[in-house]
Amino acid sequence: MRKIKLNTQAIHQGLLVFCVSLMLSACGLAGREGGLAAGAKAQAEGKYRAAYIEAKKVLQQDNKNGAAWLLLGRASLMLGDVKDALNDLQNAKANGVPETQWAVPMGQALLVTQQYDQLLKTLLPEPLTDTGVKTDVLRLRGDAYRGLKQFDQAEQSYKAALALAPKDSETLLGLAKLATIAGDPAAADNYVQQALAASPESPQVWVLKGDLAFDAHQLAAAEADYQKALAFKKADWLPQEHFYALTRLANAQAQQDKLDAALGNIQTLEKMSPGQPYPHYLHAVVLYKQGHLDDAISQLQQVLKGAPNNDQAQMLMGAVNYAQGNYGQAEMYLSNIIGLKPDNLEARRLLALTFYREGRSSQAVSMLRPAVQGTPSDADLLTMLKSAAAEGIASSSAKVPAVAANAPADEAFAHVDQAIASGDGAAALRLLQAIPAGDPAIEARRNSLQVMAYVRSKRTDEAVKAAANYVSAHPQDSAAHLVYGTALVAANEHAKARVQYDEAYKLDPKNIAALLSLGSLDSLERNYKDAAGRYDSVLKQDPANETAMTAQARLAMLQGDKAAAIKWFNQAIGAAPKSPAAYIGLVMLYSGTGQFDEAVSVAKRLVDVEPDNPAAQNALGAAELNAGHSSEALKPLQLAVKLAPQAPMYRINLARAQLLGKNTKEAEDNLEQVIKADPGQVQAVNLLAFVKLQNKDMPGALSLARALQGQPATKAAGFMLEGDLYTANQSHHEAVNAYQQGLKIAYERPLVLKVFQAMSADGSSEPQTVLRDWLAKHPDDAGTRALLAEYYLTHKQNALAVTEYERVVKDHPSDVGALNNLAWAYTAQGNPKALELAERAYKLAPTSPSVQDTYAWALVAGNQVGKALPLLVQAAKAAPKEPSIHYHLAVAQARTGDKAGARTTLEVLQKSGADFEGKAAAEKLYRELGGAGGSAK
Repeated sequence: MRKIKLNTQAIHQGLLVFCVSLMLSACGLAGREGGLAAGAKAQAEGKYRAAYIEAKKVLQQDNKNGAAWLLLGRASLMLGDVKDALNDLQNAKANGVPETQWAVPMGQALLVTQQYDQLLKTLLPEPLTDTGVKTDVLRLRGDAYRGLKQFDQAEQSYKAALALAPKDSETLLGLAKLATIAGDPAAADNYVQQALAASPESPQVWVLKGDLAFDAHQLAAAEADYQKALAFKKADWLPQEHFYALTRLANAQAQQDKLDAALGNIQTLEKMSPGQPYPHYLHAVVLYKQGHLDDAISQLQQVLKGAPNNDQAQMLMGAVNYAQGNYGQAEMYLSNIIGLKPDNLEARRLLALTFYREGRSSQAVSMLRPAVQGTPSDADLLTMLKSAAAEGIASSSAKVPAVAANAPADEAFAHVDQAIASGDGAAALRLLQAIPAGDPAIEARRNSLQVMAYVRSKRTDEAVKAAANYVSAHPQDSAAHLVYGTALVAANEHAKARVQYDEAYKLDPKNIAALLSLGSLDSLERNYKDAAGRYDSVLKQDPANETAMTAQARLAMLQGDKAAAIKWFNQAIGAAPKSPAAYIGLVMLYSGTGQFDEAVSVAKRLVDVEPDNPAAQNALGAAELNAGHSSEALKPLQLAVKLAPQAPMYRINLARAQLLGKNTKEAEDNLEQVIKADPGQVQAVNLLAFVKLQNKDMPGALSLARALQGQPATKAAGFMLEGDLYTANQSHHEAVNAYQQGLKIAYERPLVLKVFQAMSADGSSEPQTVLRDWLAKHPDDAGTRALLAEYYLTHKQNALAVTEYERVVKDHPSDVGALNNLAWAYTAQGNPKALELAERAYKLAPTSPSVQDTYAWALVAGNQVGKALPLLVQAAKAAPKEPSIHYHLAVAQARTGDKAGARTTLEVLQKSGADFEGKAAAEKLYRELGGAGGSAK
């Protein structure tokens, strides 16, 4: 198991600001007995709830009683209600309580809430004459300076306090913490020993003693120290300090593999403060060590929901995904850490090993080199990686997370991963067959990789068979059904895939991923209503699930409902203000609809909340690019590349900006860096090829395409690029040949569509044949069927178009585009079913101009012109450059008696010179209304 080294200082800083949510019980009405004396006695005995109640009783009778406010503030502070404590202590101060009494608790509350500047402004040592209070104030000021990282001033304050009280244990602890920050553990230990001699029963001293032992990897000693601190019956410490001590104990136990003991303490922490992320992180560590990797991911998702840039959670998420063989996910999390913290050697080692497992040896070597001392050769580094992969370790000091029993098969699986990554599915399958049978975890991994290898080899039938066999043997395994569903999707067996996704969800109703997969499948098949229902179900389980909200927004975009999409994106942002996905989706929506200023504004909001997030800077740069502001795009894109130099997309976008700014050389340099790191980075190769084409270097562009063709994994993409280059060069016949070559390698939908488009541009007599052939093998592909129907519709083959659209609508009754076009074809045929279908489409997308036009035209055909007219007015306003809509509007105006309005509409249309299907009819109507020499009737 991989040891996760924690940053003690960062955790200590963070955990001390946790507010333990301890709800106060209802306070009774004040009575004659009790009062301030009883409250003070309860406070002294550590009975803070009782002290709180007595103070409340007094204040119900006299809300100007400063002593009662002081008692209430101290009690609130010790109960963990720091915000209330600050308010109570301010009231104590306002009602005449002297500074010597409120200063220290006020400073403690300001310190816990990290209001360091306010503490320094509020607590001044000079006027104070009481030595004890002045010592405390100086020490609190030292703590505030330490929080502000002004370490020299902190040391001065601590030493001034120590001059007044040489044995003050808390001041000695402050100096010990400064020594720890300065990297001087011996000095820190010396201060702790002095503090322990002065206050042997101070829990805070024992906790810091434990922290020093933990940092020195003396975990048993640290555990004993934390237990000592927690064992004091009347410990005088804040709830936040108690919470911190318990987290440190649980962590020490987890690192020693005392997992049951650690889990017991973690469960106590979760009850103490359900909303705090750190217990979820510790829980994930324990689950991870136990081999419960899916459950560990669930806990880490709770951490990342509130703190998406938490590097410890991202590190562990990367490690867990690595252990599961999910190298793409592992790479995403580990790259994000290194993008923000390039000196994180643990993340760098594991990412290097991840690259190696994927067969990306050159990137693995480059990533590992800064984490290894000396100047080893590439061969030496590859040997290290091979040894680490075989032994299941990423470095000599840090175990790679993997189920221990699986270690003997690890190297063999690494070779399988490499074969799949290089596109050699046949080799991957041979290697898998050679791996001996193992425990359930090995067999589950074998199944997943086998299905992936079959899919990569375009042997989808065998992928489906392998996945089906595994499900048959493991019918209760939710994950197995998900793998089976994925194989079926690859085989375009969407209906059967749906059955498997349903079963996965049935077996594990908490498996939100299965429900989201069902929603994605619904969306892919244009069953938008069903997809929305899936996402609604997710939100019922998890009302703050920003992934489901973002999916709802994208669903609305697909249906042309911009207002709903904006609403959902904003809700997702509200649920996760620092999660980039919804911001980026909103940026794309505004960019796609030409609202570039709005897109830039949203991207700037993201950068404001996440200035150090490279994805945020990239989103801003891309938005500026889309707005045509290439110079403004440069700075955020340069920052994105600086923060995450390994992320190819950021460098590619920077190259785009540089190209627009005529910095062709710099753009080419960036693209070449991307391609050097990953010769199979298709997007970078494509962009560089088109740069060469623009520079009249067609041979150079084609050589890049052919370099892709020389790599098994990108061979088909290389032929696609060659076809794209010929298409751009208007060499449509050559484009057809290139695309068809690609189609022989990878019979995939994108290439099918490109062959169809190139054949159409080349003037081929039967370009639709390629679509029909595809549909014969993939009859459930509604998108391609709709494209074939559209071809028939535009080529005046309405009967064939109707047949295809009827099939689409039968299978996907909520497909707005198919409903709309079928209604249009029915209207042209005089089919009475046109109006019903047009109305259905309108109800699904009431703001779409084309849908409004179709519905209105069907109403006109049905002699409901009065109902059609306002729809056409809206459609014409929304689509001022669509001539057929304006012609339909003129017809409706004429038929409702507004001949002058119809004539004006047609006159504008005539002047535009636009060509459209109804142009002859529009000219005839214009003449009949007295336009262009005609006489009005």
